[in-house]
Order: sequence, then C-alpha cells, then structure tokens
Amino acid sequence: MDASSMADYGNLTARVCLGVVFLWSGWTKLNDRASGLAEVAALGLPAPPVFLALTIACQLVGGLMVLVGFWTRLGALALAGFTVVATLLAHRYWHLSGMERAQQRMTCLEHLAIVGGFVLVIVYGPGSLSLDHLLR
Repeated sequence: MDASSMADYGNLTARVCLGVVFLWSGWTKLNDRASGLAEVAALGLPAPPVFLALTIACQLVGGLMVLVGFWTRLGALALAGFTVVATLLAHRYWHLSGMERAQQRMTCLEHLAIVGGFVLVIVYGPGSLSLDHLLR
C-alpha cells in the first residue's frame, strides 16, 4: 500500500471513529428521551426539551456528515464547537475534589482529544474516500 492509499484509509478511519461517537450518543438520546431530558435539566439549562432536540440534531446530523464525508468540514466544526460547549457545561472538574475531580478532568482531556481530531479533519478535509470528494 502506498502512502497516498494509507492516508486515504487513515482519514476514513478517523472520520468513522469520530462520527460513530456522536451518532451513538445522539441515537441513545433519541431513543431514551427521559434520560436525555434529565441530563439536560441537571445542567440547569432552560427549556430542556429544546436543548435536547438541538443536541440530538447536532449529534446525528454532524456525526453523519463527518462519517460519510459530506460537508465534512462544516460537520466537524459543528461537532467541535458542540464538544467544547458541552464539556464546559457538563464536566466542570474545577468545582470538584477527590476522585470525582480526577474522573471529570480525564473526561475533559478525552474531549480535548476529540476536538483535536476534528481540527485535523477541518484542516486536511475528508480525503478522497468521501462524498465531498466524489461530488466534487
């Protein structure tokens, strides 16, 4: 396999890994709205049904865009922004102590890695194994 093919398959693999995380999360919230509403309400956000609907839409649409490589950069940007906001709202480790602080800090760092993956997708694009490339 040449370097170009490795890059193409590596890019596709990265997009699948990033997209599946958000598709799974959105699908889970869609199928268990009560838990999703409880999660949004626990964050203290107003109008939990509205924020839940926006979250589901962002995760499903953005995840699918990244996965299949359609308007990939826009999907990656939306999910990166969503991840930053959601992380700052839901994983405020700086207000915690002990083991809970350590766990929430690790979650923040994991989300930072996800954002880094999206930055790479935004900068380098979806690659040739994508709908964006096919439709170009």
